[in-house]
Amino acid sequence: MRNTTINILLEHAKKDKNIMLLIGDLWYWVTDDFEKQLPDQFINVWIDEQNMIWIAAGLALTWKKVFCYSIVPFITMRCYEQIRVDVCCQNLDVNLIWVWWWFAYWSLGNTHYWIEDINVMKWLPNMKILAPADKYEAEAWMNYLFNNKWPFFVRLNRWWEPSFYEESLPKWCKIEEWINVKSGNDVTLISTWNILWNVIKASEILEEKWISVQILSIPLIKPINNDFVLNYMKWKKWVFTVEEHNIIGWLWDSISSIIAENWIQTKFKKLWIPDIFPEIVWNQDYMRWYVWLDWESITNTVLHTLQN
Repeated sequence: MRNTTINILLEHAKKDKNIMLLIGDLWYWVTDDFEKQLPDQFINVWIDEQNMIWIAAGLALTWKKVFCYSIVPFITMRCYEQIRVDVCCQNLDVNLIWVWWWFAYWSLGNTHYWIEDINVMKWLPNMKILAPADKYEAEAWMNYLFNNKWPFFVRLNRWWEPSFYEESLPKWCKIEEWINVKSGNDVTLISTWNILWNVIKASEILEEKWISVQILSIPLIKPINNDFVLNYMKWKKWVFTVEEHNIIGWLWDSISSIIAENWIQTKFKKLWIPDIFPEIVWNQDYMRWYVWLDWESITNTVLHTLQN
C-alpha cells in the first residue's frame, strides 16, 4: 500500500511540476526514487514537523499540491496546531500521508502506539480522512485525491498487506461510497483499513457455521456518506463495526449518530481497542489478539452476541 501510493504520486508528479513531496527525515528507501528523479519537487525538513506544515501551507498558497509524509505521531500531534491553523483554517490543498500504525511499530511502545488518530483529526473542520484497506483501494483514493483540493489525512499501513480484490477497483466504484466486499444476509461487518483482513477471515469461519455475512469496506472516513448509512442500515438484522482504533470516535460514533437521528431500528455493536495504554510490547498480530481484534476474537464476539 505504501509503495503503491508513492509510485502513483511519482508518476503524477512527473506530469505536474506543482506537486511537492515533503518528508521528515525518514524512509529514504521509500522516497528515494522520487528525490532522485524530481529533486526540485522534494524537500526533507528533517525532524521539524511543525516547520513541515508551515512550508506545506506556504507552498499550497502558491498553487502547489503538497504531500507531507511521515509516521503518525510525528505528523499529527507534534504539529497539530499548525495543521489546524495553517492548513484547515485556510482549507489548503495539503495532504498528510502517514504510515502507521498502532501495532506496526510494535517494538517502540506507547510513544508510537497511536490509537486516537482518526478521532483527533475528525475534530478539524475541512479535514477529510481516508483509510484504504489495500493497494487497490489506495489506487482509488489517489485518483480521488488528485481530483480534489481539500486538506486530506491518509492512513497507510507500514508493512505488506494482502490484497482483498483481485484487480483494480472498477471505475464505477467510487471511493466515497461503501465497497461491498462480500454479500450476506444475517450479519453485516463494517470495517476499514487493513484490519479488513481479519474481518474476512472471521467471516469465513462464520460462514462454516451457516451464518451469512456481508462485509463493507469504508475507505472514506470523513465525511461519512449519510445516504449509504441510511440505505445499508434500514434492513439489517445485526451490524458490527470492526475498528483498529480507540473506543472513542471513528466509525461506530459516526454511524450510530446517523442511526439515532433517523430512528433506524437495528442491532448495532462495535469491536474496538479499549481506552488504555497497553502495558506490553509485542508484534502486530499478538497486539491485535491482546485487544480482541484477531480474527478468532472477532468470530467469537459475533457468535456470542448472536446467541445472547
